[in-house]
Amino acid sequence: MLAGHITHFASLSPFKTVKEFNDSTKKALDLHGDHFTKGEHIALLKLIQFSVKLRGVAYAKISTLVQSTHNDNNGISRSTFERMLQKGKTLGLFTIHGTTRKKGGDSHNVYVFTRSDAPIQQKLTDRKTSENPITQSHSPTKTQREALSFKAINKKEKDLRTHTIDSLDYTYVPFHVPTAFIKAVKPFFNRAKEICTIWDRASMAYRSQKFDQPITDVLPVIIQAFKQTVYRYKQNRIKTSFVPYFYAVVLGALVAEKRKISREENTVWGWLG
Repeated sequence: MLAGHITHFASLSPFKTVKEFNDSTKKALDLHGDHFTKGEHIALLKLIQFSVKLRGVAYAKISTLVQSTHNDNNGISRSTFERMLQKGKTLGLFTIHGTTRKKGGDSHNVYVFTRSDAPIQQKLTDRKTSENPITQSHSPTKTQREALSFKAINKKEKDLRTHTIDSLDYTYVPFHVPTAFIKAVKPFFNRAKEICTIWDRASMAYRSQKFDQPITDVLPVIIQAFKQTVYRYKQNRIKTSFVPYFYAVVLGALVAEKRKISREENTVWGWLG
């Protein structure tokens, strides 16, 4: 593709109006925005800004695009801009066409945004097309395969959002909650959110006593406090709700454990004296 005035590339635009282009880029950002870092997001918005005049087509040096972000007091590096270009190309947000000067040598790239509701197209080149278009259409490029893979992941992410945190069972409890505690609690509270809530109360009680020992050293006391709370609940002795009652029980048990440890340490130091 030969270099030329920017208006020479207007025919590459897939958009009839600026509104179509704006609507398409907004949809693309909603769908793929999470794949870009803050700096890459600034770079992408700048490329979009340079593409408004020709409804999705930009023709500019990378150095010019990078410098314009500094003019906006949002300066980013060239490497950040290039990473954005690679991601955007892989995701199918736009295609990048190299151009050459009439006298030879590379010139500016042309960036052509794709419609967010259109299938990903193969990169255009100046080479002759295959004589067997059917075979070509069934042989997606690496860029297309990567873009389709990203689309599949995004679809899975949408499916993931349909599952609320309340629906996750005990197998989704984070690593910081001890396995022994999960094993003791899950027969009564099977949801990850419930188990984490109960463990958080135990952790609050533990921190309030400023133990020198790690929480795992008093884990048997915490588990026993939970079992005692369950027993009281089964006796209909809990007038409030389960979690506040458990906090009171585990706090009392840990206070007693702290005193026990202090007495043992004083006995040892007294004997040594």
